[in-house]
Amino acid sequence: MKMQNVLKEVVKEIIAPLFKVEGFMKQGNNFAHVCSGFSATMNIQSSKWNTQDEVEFFFNTGIYIEKLLGTVNLYPKPSFPMEIDSVLRIRGTELTKNDNWYRLTIDTNVEQLKQMIMKDITEYILPHLRQFESIIDVIKLMESREKDGIYENPHYLTVLYFSIGDMEKAQERMARVFNELKLDSQKEFARGLASRLGLRV
Repeated sequence: MKMQNVLKEVVKEIIAPLFKVEGFMKQGNNFAHVCSGFSATMNIQSSKWNTQDEVEFFFNTGIYIEKLLGTVNLYPKPSFPMEIDSVLRIRGTELTKNDNWYRLTIDTNVEQLKQMIMKDITEYILPHLRQFESIIDVIKLMESREKDGIYENPHYLTVLYFSIGDMEKAQERMARVFNELKLDSQKEFARGLASRLGLRV
């Protein structure tokens, strides 16, 4: 049996039902739970080195925020909230504290693997995504990760401050980020963003 077919079986029997009961929609190997102002996202990423006899995969999580589209991310809104378009993109292995990918071969105990996946989703992935009840929760974790030296696009927090009406923080961050930028192209983009938001640089 091809291992890709076994993965499809695992998704159908274990992964999809666990996310469906939590209110997630599914498109391919992408899952999204639409909340007020944001969507919790999860993606099943397969290794590019997979063969018909060996399949490795892992989970990616994120928070999709539509307000970043047209401001920081200047491309059309996707039809489905995707992890790749999200902030707080955190690999499942970071949440489970286990760097190993899930692996399917002819020798894999599939039932044992299903149990492991069920445990990781119910004890780590879903609790992580459940913690976000508002944009403020997203902001708090992004601020915390910055303090720990984990950075994303510096303009994301500016837009999120703006989106909750905290103009003072939005303006302060806009000015600080602009002053820290080195390249003319970066400064030009920041000026455009400031103009779109009605902020100063």
